[in-house]
Amino acid sequence: MGDTLTCMSCGLDKTESVVHGGSYILRCAACGEAVVATSFMAMLHSEHEWAAFIDSGPGKVPRPEALIARGPLHQISTAINVAACNGNPIRLIPEKMD
Repeated sequence: MGDTLTCMSCGLDKTESVVHGGSYILRCAACGEAVVATSFMAMLHSEHEWAAFIDSGPGKVPRPEALIARGPLHQISTAINVAACNGNPIRLIPEKMD
């Protein structure tokens, strides 16, 4: 078994991170098909920095004005939950590490 996730629908191995309805989802960047999902709560203890945006759709770069919050998930989870509870899928983009 390899270390990449491949979309079963289109075969692409590029994924995007999305929070929707309390789930953390890796979706295909081409067709939007969910590749794998887990509870958003399971991701909260990661110290990695993220940028959270209102999702603009598979493969689309979020607009700067769609930014919700930046930082470790445990610090920005309230802002993400508020936006997600309003029915918005939230796109998570990892910030570059120094």
